[in-house]
Amino acid sequence: MRRKRLYIPIITILAAILTLLVLLGISTVRNLHRDRVRMEESLFRDGLIVLRGLEASFRFGMRGIMARGDNIQHLMSQIFDMTDIHFIALVDEKGTIIAHNDDALVGTTYPQMERLGSLIAQGEPQRWFAADGSFVVAKRFQPLRPPPPRMDEMRRHMRSMMGPLDDIPPSILPDKTYAVVGLDTTFFEQARRKDIQYAVMLGFVLFILGSASLYFIVLVQNYSIVNRTLDTMTTYATNVVENMPDGLISIDAGSGIVTVNNRAREIFGLKAKTLSDERRELTKKFRRFAQPLLELLKKERTLLEQEVAYTRDEGGPIPLSVSAARLISDDGEDLGAVFILRDLREIKELQQRVTRSERLAALGGLAAGVAHEIRNPLSSIKGFAQFFLKKNPPGSQDHKYSEVMIQEVERLDRVISNLLDYAKPKEPVKEKTSLAAIIQRSIELINDDAKSKNVELAVEIEEDVPSVQVDRDQITQVLLNIALNGLDAMPKGGRLAIRCFQERKSIIVEIEDTGHGISAEELPRIFNPFYTTKKTGTGLGLAIAHRIVENHGGTLSVKGTSGSGTTFRIAVPRS
Repeated sequence: MRRKRLYIPIITILAAILTLLVLLGISTVRNLHRDRVRMEESLFRDGLIVLRGLEASFRFGMRGIMARGDNIQHLMSQIFDMTDIHFIALVDEKGTIIAHNDDALVGTTYPQMERLGSLIAQGEPQRWFAADGSFVVAKRFQPLRPPPPRMDEMRRHMRSMMGPLDDIPPSILPDKTYAVVGLDTTFFEQARRKDIQYAVMLGFVLFILGSASLYFIVLVQNYSIVNRTLDTMTTYATNVVENMPDGLISIDAGSGIVTVNNRAREIFGLKAKTLSDERRELTKKFRRFAQPLLELLKKERTLLEQEVAYTRDEGGPIPLSVSAARLISDDGEDLGAVFILRDLREIKELQQRVTRSERLAALGGLAAGVAHEIRNPLSSIKGFAQFFLKKNPPGSQDHKYSEVMIQEVERLDRVISNLLDYAKPKEPVKEKTSLAAIIQRSIELINDDAKSKNVELAVEIEEDVPSVQVDRDQITQVLLNIALNGLDAMPKGGRLAIRCFQERKSIIVEIEDTGHGISAEELPRIFNPFYTTKKTGTGLGLAIAHRIVENHGGTLSVKGTSGSGTTFRIAVPRS
């Protein structure tokens, strides 16, 4: 609560200063914008008045006065002298100046003709600020436009006095003429500068007052900030230690536990409910495990990647990679030690997979070479057997021997074909498909075999299982191979369950049977080529299935116990 009380004044003052500065800025911007709009509107009206006055002078002037171009120029000069403007000019649609208050510019090209483009195209009066700061107003010059209805009587009176005013000699003004006037904005700019100066001065005063207030408050606040920063760093360090993927344990000089993170608790299997009981349990287990390492630390300051097996009270041993370092103060005092424990079970499993893959790859290459060498003589043997089959009459002993020879050659050829499929598997042709559909198709194919063996089929497919990129035929081959093995393991009936569900980034398919199971000695070898427990099997079905799943970036694993069934688990990455 104390920290919050110290923190509130700074927030309040900052909020007040920022609010005042924002309000001042908004007010200044709005005032400047409003003044600018008013200035533009005022100047625009003044410019239109000047230009309409010029039109009126042409319309009601004496026709004799307007008969010569020098009189037009004279009128422009008089308007320029009598009003506070920068310039006034008449321009034709090609940009040539017909009349100007400056005689030297008559006949030249108007420099800002591109500004008159919208005026020429739309016909509406236009306005803009020129480069010299003047405000320019331009409109179509129409001195002969019809007067409003209330001017009809005056127009008839003027005609009676001066004759018809229907036209101005074409030699003076073209059909399309544009009047341009530049007005002085000095007065408005001076007022605008005064407003800006006032706003800057007021903002400066607010800034000085706010800075002084903040200076004194920050002096009081520094202590709170330091404490808060220290608490933040402590919390951050604690979170880093607690969420490390490796176990971390620190001890003091007397080998007492100081720090232990969540991963270390998992490795040592701590089950105590209270912190004191947990520390006693961990101290007992850790000292028994780390005693040899503590002896080594007395001689060495650091230990790196020492591989140690920790035997748990329940379950098998856990291979650990242990790194340790002594903690010594600047004065040379022994402060204890820190241990980092890395679980090597996944790494060991990965190493076994790599070793197995290398061994099977070498075996597959050798098998492929041998298969090619065997297939050629087999063709010759089959040809001679077919020759003897045709030569000997049906029913004779030689005819039967020939049939047996052909059947055995064909069986051996199938084995060689399977061996070649394992050694050089086809590249999967992946397409987006549903594993649920593949499972249903596989169930249809084995349904008759299941009924004949009195096996119950159960399918459990989780809803909303996403599609995956797989080769439909190859995955079907894997499912059929495993499912048929399960049916063969239940000759007296049983239950074959196929489940499909999501798990993290993979789609899982489990095939579970209630057959005779697989012993612990056989489990590591069932995916090896030519290993089989069947009397008529070749030992290549599961090896090919394993290779297919690997080619899809997935994994095929098995768990089972002799006499209690087997479960195959296929994990395919999500698309």
